Amino acid sequence: MEAAENCSVKVAVHIRPFIGDERTQGCKECVTVTTGKPQVQIGTHSFTFDQVYGNGGSPSSSMFEECVAPLVDGLFQGYNATVLAYGQTGSGKTYTMGTSTKDDCQTGLIPQVMNELFKKIETLKRQTEFQLHVSFIEILREEVRDLLNSEPVGKLVTPKGNAVKTAVPGRPPLQIRESSNGIITLAGSTEVAVSTLQEMATCLEHGSISRSTGSTNMNNQSSRSHAIFTITLEQMHKTQSISAVNNTPDEDMSEEYLCAKLHLVDLAGSERAKRTGSDGLRLKGIHINRGLLALGNVINALGNEKKRKEGMHVPYRDSKLTRLLQDSLGGNSKTVMIACISPADVNAEESLNTLKYANRARNIQNKPVVNRDLISTEMQKMCQQLQYLRAELCARVRGPTSDVQVLKERITWLEATNEDLRRELHEYCSRRAVLECCESGAQDGHACFMKSDVHKRAFQSMDSSYCQMDEVVSDEKPGESDVVAKELEHALRQNTMDRELNELNKHLEQKESEMKLVGGADTEALKQHFQKKFMELEEEKRIVQQDRDRFLAAVENHAANSDAQRQKRQEINVQKIKALEAQISDVKKKQENQVELLKQKKRSDAAAKRLQAEIQYIKAQKVQLQRKIKQEAEQFRQWKASREKELLQLRKEGRRNEYERHKLEALNQRQKMVLQRKTEEATIAIKRLKELLEAHKCSVRDNSVNHNGHTPNGQRNEKSLQKWVDHELEVMVKVCEVRFEYEKQIQVQSALAEELTLLKEVDQLSLNGDIPHRVNNGHSRLLSMSPNARMERIASLEYMLSMSTNALKAMVSQLSDAEERECGLVGRRKWNQVHSLSEAKSLLQYLFNATA
Repeated sequence: MEAAENCSVKVAVHIRPFIGDERTQGCKECVTVTTGKPQVQIGTHSFTFDQVYGNGGSPSSSMFEECVAPLVDGLFQGYNATVLAYGQTGSGKTYTMGTSTKDDCQTGLIPQVMNELFKKIETLKRQTEFQLHVSFIEILREEVRDLLNSEPVGKLVTPKGNAVKTAVPGRPPLQIRESSNGIITLAGSTEVAVSTLQEMATCLEHGSISRSTGSTNMNNQSSRSHAIFTITLEQMHKTQSISAVNNTPDEDMSEEYLCAKLHLVDLAGSERAKRTGSDGLRLKGIHINRGLLALGNVINALGNEKKRKEGMHVPYRDSKLTRLLQDSLGGNSKTVMIACISPADVNAEESLNTLKYANRARNIQNKPVVNRDLISTEMQKMCQQLQYLRAELCARVRGPTSDVQVLKERITWLEATNEDLRRELHEYCSRRAVLECCESGAQDGHACFMKSDVHKRAFQSMDSSYCQMDEVVSDEKPGESDVVAKELEHALRQNTMDRELNELNKHLEQKESEMKLVGGADTEALKQHFQKKFMELEEEKRIVQQDRDRFLAAVENHAANSDAQRQKRQEINVQKIKALEAQISDVKKKQENQVELLKQKKRSDAAAKRLQAEIQYIKAQKVQLQRKIKQEAEQFRQWKASREKELLQLRKEGRRNEYERHKLEALNQRQKMVLQRKTEEATIAIKRLKELLEAHKCSVRDNSVNHNGHTPNGQRNEKSLQKWVDHELEVMVKVCEVRFEYEKQIQVQSALAEELTLLKEVDQLSLNGDIPHRVNNGHSRLLSMSPNARMERIASLEYMLSMSTNALKAMVSQLSDAEERECGLVGRRKWNQVHSLSEAKSLLQYLFNATA
């Protein structure tokens, strides 16, 4: 193996979004992420980590590329790696890792690791031979069990009827073994050889189904065991050695064997039986906390630089979990710890403890090395030494005259070595470029976030101005404004219809006058006159034509007469004919005039009919408009009467709402006073606890001084010991009081949140006109409340919830400090002041008397 380089454990925080129950309870955010920095603040505590995802931090989708992908790259270089998910129950560890059987966990870290692994193998398989093995184990009640064993999974039923998946009782637990070179192994664990992505995914799914789960108050499908999914990558890289004598390839092939493991750990959630509601078999799973406590002790021991330099013992053997993770914490591995937390204020204490553990884990120094086969490494060194000896032998055989040739060969060998070093340098440069690119992307994301923050503030200012306008409008009396608006609308409509009626009357008068002009010419008399004249002209035409025919016949009969007589008669007849033809022409002209007059008469008749139709249409419109005006007036009269009745009813309801408002104000005032009193009591208890903790620190220093200098008689001061016992009792009492106030505050907040949710639901349903079915008799008064009263009550409840959240944050901080103080006094350090059995007996007697 190569020389190890120290590297710190990389810690990332994943803040999951609110879940349905937390939204229903009206929980507020207690975790704040500093913009543009991987810094998390909860209460008065602030922590800085390598990465922060979710809730104002980086997007969760970039977690794999930034945290886990470098570990996969290191796996192909021969480095062991570990990804560790830590946090309370229900904080999203299983979802983050992707070990759940649900489809929505397919985007977890483990499926992404498998995809990336096989992509790289597909790229490098021409140069290197690969072998993959997977194993999947769980640690349940301090027993290591194999999840890839083909035996079926049992189901046990709790007293409440809930099924809990556990391993079959007859399946023997695995034993942990440690080899001579310090490597931790599991005797009898199943390692499945896989060659495809589907085979590895099948192993993960099979193990996830076999894993022990159960239902608690905080998580419907809570993991009841620690799960470790291990991927072992073996690779054989063949290289052809170069002769140092003549710079030609040797016939021998050198093989480089690398074996690295990737542990993907999904820890069970830390929990409290009171919060999770665990009982029966699930309550026995409190061993989870024991394993996590041992893990916390290991993190504390490795994270304390002073103790680490002093060579303090690290308690790996206190738990099976820490024993298996011995290389991952302070050993031969590159480790990434993902701390999963909830942003809800009801989980503030657990989230703060998780962040403290994660902050200590950043101080752990690992020593990863390339895991090469010792035999292949020795063979490679021997081959290099053999090449060097061959070069020296050739130099001695050739004598002094061949020194130049030997130097040339030595230069060639050094150049080959230099080329290898250049290749490694190029790899490091490429990795550095990738890291710089990631950093620039993070900076761009920060700029976009700042820009979106500016837009958000602009939208907030617009919303506030809109709310102010809405408040100004809502100050007016709704009944009077509606009446004025309705009367104004009615007046406008009446004016419009009056104008339309006047226009119809004018149009009707115009058409009637035109009709009188057309009918004033006595068309019937004119028609008779023209008809009589036409008949006379027709008769005259007929007579003239008869005369002409007669004369023509006479002319033809007397053709034989003398020329003189014939000529004379002919002239007479011609004159008569011309006179008759002239009469006929006059008659035709008169006939044509009569026809034209008849056409004009028809046109005048058509115009008269059209005018008559228009007059009838205008009259119908006039009647319809008058009827509409009458209806509108009647409707307005009825509306005004009903509106006046409604105004009277509203005034009556307004008086009742005013009475309810006063009652609500009194209720709000009482609740605020109670909440303020409880907050003040909690503040006093917190302040007193803080003073006691500070006094305890001073007393510890004083006692250490007294311990170095004894009394001349060698006896200790009994009063100081009794004072110390009193102080310890007072500290524990105050801690219990603060925790009692904390639990009580959570109950008060839950009740306020439930009432707030119900009020919002009733308000929404009343706006939609629906009747809420969830409201029982105890909340029937909510239906009778006015919208303004409901809004005032909602605002008051939101204010009280905000005060409750602030109080919870303060109490969480002090409880966390008290727990840190208690953890710092674990073991013999807490009882360093007691040096004899007599002192212990006297202190016990004093303790019994004090608590009696």
